[in-house]
Amino acid sequence: MIRCFEYLLIILLLFAGSLMLLHRIEFISGLKKALLKAKVSLDEQDRQGRILYRKNLSEFEKSSSFWIRLDRQLEYSGLKRRFTKASPGRFLVLNLVIPAALFWILTVLAGIRAGIISVIVFYTAEVITIGYLKAKNLRIVDEELPKFLDFLGNYSLTSGELISIFSQIGKYLKEPLRGVLEECEAESKVTGDMRMALLSMADKIEHPQFKQLVRNLEITARYSADFEELVADSRRGMREYLSQNRDRKGMLREAAINMGLLIIMSVIVLLVVNMLIGGGIGAIILNTFVGHIAVGAVSFIMILFISQVLSMNK
Repeated sequence: MIRCFEYLLIILLLFAGSLMLLHRIEFISGLKKALLKAKVSLDEQDRQGRILYRKNLSEFEKSSSFWIRLDRQLEYSGLKRRFTKASPGRFLVLNLVIPAALFWILTVLAGIRAGIISVIVFYTAEVITIGYLKAKNLRIVDEELPKFLDFLGNYSLTSGELISIFSQIGKYLKEPLRGVLEECEAESKVTGDMRMALLSMADKIEHPQFKQLVRNLEITARYSADFEELVADSRRGMREYLSQNRDRKGMLREAAINMGLLIIMSVIVLLVVNMLIGGGIGAIILNTFVGHIAVGAVSFIMILFISQVLSMNK
């Protein structure tokens, strides 16, 4: 009797285990289907964004969606060039998954405050990194654009051979100019649409002088005008732009020095006050309402200063 009960118990356990295994397989299968559906939806959104982007380019429309603006940031920072599969959809997914994982891990290990701080640090580091990469590319284009104009001036250009010399010129230039020139030539050969290839190339570089130069090249090629006059005018415009850029950078350096002096003086004042009251200034700043207001005011001033610096760099 006991042996029969043992057999029955084993059969019941095996049956329960089989049910649990089937349920787990069904759950995993459903999860895979949901992830695949999300991937297809993101890819479709990326495709629609590219279609709208090219439509805006061809019609010279300035309006753009959030998807297109995010794609431009990835392009201007060079991330799409470094990571060929980068897209706005994948970027948004990573910006949800990674902070969520950091928040969960650090909340478990060190508490919710550490989790919140980790998310803030992640997004701050991301914004700073993208801003740095964009500024770096702008600086490189500043240095390489006069060379690009010199190379163009060395050719007796006609509208038919404009695109064909880009790969020859690109060999002597640095990224990102080298890459966009080669991509422009390849796109023109594949599609046969020189106009769209030039407009697309102009929109891959954030530099305003480069955008203006390429669009002028497109107009000149369309109407078979004189490229020599265009190159000469572009050189003059580039010299003026670089002169204004040097003046702007001088103003930014002066403003940064003044801001640094204010921060140093603020720290000195806090240290003096800390000595006068016998310590505890840190607790006052971090744990009182007045301290929170002071920290918020300083943070607001810093954010305002950084936004002004970024707007002057555009």
